[in-house]
Amino acid sequence: MTSQRDYSLEIGLAPARALIMVAMIAFLIGTGNGRAESSLPSIAIDADNGAVLSSNRAFDRWYPASLTKLMTVYVTMRALRAGEIQPGSPVTMTRQAAAQPPSRMGLPVGTRLRVDTALQILVVKSANDVAVALAESVAGSIPLFVERMNAEANRLGMTDSRFANPNGLHSSDQYSTARDLAVLARQIFTEFPEFSKIFAVPAIRYGEEVDYSYNLLLERFDGADGMKTGFICASGYNMVASATRNGRHVIAVVLGAFSQTDRAIEAARLLLSGFEANGATTVGQFTRNGAPVVPTSQRGTICSKKAYETRYDPGAGDAKIDSPLLGPRRSSTAPLEVRTGGVDAPPSEAFLTAALAPKGKIPVPRPRPGSRDVDGEPISPASTLNAIPLPVKRPSR
Repeated sequence: MTSQRDYSLEIGLAPARALIMVAMIAFLIGTGNGRAESSLPSIAIDADNGAVLSSNRAFDRWYPASLTKLMTVYVTMRALRAGEIQPGSPVTMTRQAAAQPPSRMGLPVGTRLRVDTALQILVVKSANDVAVALAESVAGSIPLFVERMNAEANRLGMTDSRFANPNGLHSSDQYSTARDLAVLARQIFTEFPEFSKIFAVPAIRYGEEVDYSYNLLLERFDGADGMKTGFICASGYNMVASATRNGRHVIAVVLGAFSQTDRAIEAARLLLSGFEANGATTVGQFTRNGAPVVPTSQRGTICSKKAYETRYDPGAGDAKIDSPLLGPRRSSTAPLEVRTGGVDAPPSEAFLTAALAPKGKIPVPRPRPGSRDVDGEPISPASTLNAIPLPVKRPSR
């Protein structure tokens, strides 16, 4: 039986215990693998109400790398909703698509796969060839698809974003910000909840090959349910991460990390702190005050010889992360099998229009030497230059 004195002692220790618990949580959130990442462009928002929970350099323009594919996915989802295409419509591997550099599926020219299959490959493997094939199959051409990407960015209020291609390969004309990418991610979850499951798939299988998502939070961070990673030398390691705990859905964006493990740890830190935070300003109201910060290449830091020698860059499936924020990988589901073929719906009208359009110049018939018109008069070469001779009605007899 606890004495009155013992009970009083426990009451007196309660505040101290609470302080210790808060300190332990702060320690876990603040520690990673020894690399400080808090200076990176980042943001965390409440996915349900849009409240900004934390931010740092959220308006710095940055090369998005494969985070670009989130807009490619969104434009495709909009086309599906509008009835332009169906989940079973064909995505055809063209010569332009097949020529894209890695990451890619390496499918032969002429291969067809379903739109829903292409979306899943795009999210998990981040295949550049599939991104181009999907864009062409939706809009008919890359320029027309990019027009849609920028139109959607403008409509959503992504004021510091510009897209130049559907796969995120480096272009000085392609950039975004942590804030804008959070806007896009939230819009996808809000507008298309039926598609949210594709972002939580940790691995796909194509034949004998298994490709793991480079989202290292999946199967390592409780509640992780998406979303997408990206990397090019000019950008560093980028990430949009999503997790849900106790009914609270938080989205975090990290740009320019030194390694894939660093970005995962920083995203986990932002998510953990986000679960405990509240915000008064929504991401839609959160706007840039000063002049835009232009994007700068991180190649000298990210892709230097020293970086390659010191960076831990494991395969996504067997990464070992030295951080209390992320546990060992818990494989709970078999890789999702993806296949080519299976097309059971028509292509988009835009794709058909592009496919049937004449390629190159149309040859114009020219008269043979000594040709005569319907009246028997010689046809002058000068009269046919840059013109198509039209038939003239014969005079009635």
